[in-house]
Amino acid sequence: MKETLLKAGTVIIGDGNLIENASILIQNGIISRIEEKIPTGLETEVLDFSDCVVMPGMIDPHVHVCFDGSPNMAETRLFSDELLAIRGGKLLEILLQQGVTTVGDAAGRGNVPFAVKEAIDRGFVNGPRFLPCGRMITISGGRDPLAGANEADGVDGIRRAVREEIARGAYYIKLATTGAMTSEHTESMSVQFNQDELQTAADETRKVGKMSHAHAYGDEGIKNTILAGVDVLVHGHPLSKENIELMKKHKTMYMPTIVTYYESQLHHDDGELPEYMIRKEKEIFPLIEEGVRNAVKAGIEMVVGTDSGMPYTFFGKSTPEEMELLVRLGGTSEMQAIVAGTRNAAKSMSIESKVGTIKLGKSADMLILAQGKNPLDNISILQDKESIKRVILNGRTVVER
Repeated sequence: MKETLLKAGTVIIGDGNLIENASILIQNGIISRIEEKIPTGLETEVLDFSDCVVMPGMIDPHVHVCFDGSPNMAETRLFSDELLAIRGGKLLEILLQQGVTTVGDAAGRGNVPFAVKEAIDRGFVNGPRFLPCGRMITISGGRDPLAGANEADGVDGIRRAVREEIARGAYYIKLATTGAMTSEHTESMSVQFNQDELQTAADETRKVGKMSHAHAYGDEGIKNTILAGVDVLVHGHPLSKENIELMKKHKTMYMPTIVTYYESQLHHDDGELPEYMIRKEKEIFPLIEEGVRNAVKAGIEMVVGTDSGMPYTFFGKSTPEEMELLVRLGGTSEMQAIVAGTRNAAKSMSIESKVGTIKLGKSADMLILAQGKNPLDNISILQDKESIKRVILNGRTVVER
């Protein structure tokens, strides 16, 4: 049995609590003991970071490995699935270097995300734990099919689509309640799936113990998403107080993906983004902060998610930047932002029993931060890779600086 003892000055658990001066025993990649002092055997590897902060690996349930952050999304149409898979593996390696140890792909073309997962699982790519959702389920003509859509209409059609994605190996289900920023032929707030269709999808997903996520903009689309019982509201702008009250009642988790709008609007004058995207983002961006702040004040369960791969939302830094934006624009504490990017993010993909917190029986996915670096004092330090001394995944050091 491989056994490692990690000594930490401060352990950020990931659930809002911390422990000072703790020893963590890892056996075969699983956390087996957490105590102040633990006796070691002759073959126990000892990692002494008694002067450092240890925290769970970050989790991002919302990336798109078929895209790389380029403003020219149409270029993807020219790439073969094989080329996209090779590039996708490289993008995920960047995330692991940044300390993101678990990642969800929130819709991709064909089998590309599953090919990337297999490459990681076989050791061809040094990437994070990777959980694809398969294709996004949309109405007929709701998205560019080359972006990865499973088109369905009516309750029978959507039930079939959910079952198809589950059969393909989806770890969660992604739904398109409304139009999108990146879609030239739809308006962001135009309602697509109705409440009955969304409820069918949510119920079908729940039957197999998985979580449903829904992309939604505008009051009506957001309200339909919540009332249908979808587990995670994605984007959700603008978010009204009425819909926040409904979220509290239905225990809807909220993934606002602030970083994708924040970074994109910084480049509106570069001449690279299509005019229709700029127009839509200018309508939405000024409304984001108020809705997110109100959700945080109301105690809505927040989830870090980035939309990495979308224009100017680059793999790596975007995940900890979303945590910073939750603090700076959303009004969370640093601890709340960390919980959103660890435990809550794991919960949004129904894997909180395995990852997301430093607790007994969980996978040993941890970050050892450089001496003097503490995200509870300054959350932005997680954007600097040099602040992360080691990345541990399944009990194994996969990044060391």
